Amino acid sequence: MDIAVKMTLVASIVMVGYNLHQLLTSYEAICEKVKEFKMLAQQNDSDEGAVRRSNFLLTGILSLLFVVLTYLSDLAYWIVAIVFVKMAVSIVLSHFEIAQIFREDTIRPSFFKVTKVDAAVNVLFGLGIAVIAVS
Repeated sequence: MDIAVKMTLVASIVMVGYNLHQLLTSYEAICEKVKEFKMLAQQNDSDEGAVRRSNFLLTGILSLLFVVLTYLSDLAYWIVAIVFVKMAVSIVLSHFEIAQIFREDTIRPSFFKVTKVDAAVNVLFGLGIAVIAVS
């Protein structure tokens, strides 16, 4: 098994685990985390722009790395393209989440549901890529 395939498999498992955690976290727990996040941001004098930039860099780099790993694993180009689009959607949703936290000090229940769907789809993507990588 090629090293890129092994790394893709590990990245897929990490993605599944992280998104399962997101999927299973309750609305109340998320609201508590939002309060803690806002408090920490204020204590560190971090404004919305700084948090957005760091969030974009972190999610962007991790997502791009995952896409590159799928490419280097010799997966079909259409699979790599779908993974790219899905990761882009997750980045945009993460950006909207940060904006909502700073604007409203909470996460709206409707947006919370959207993030749950995104996490569920990411779990399926992660599992799918892992199965394809092993095959």
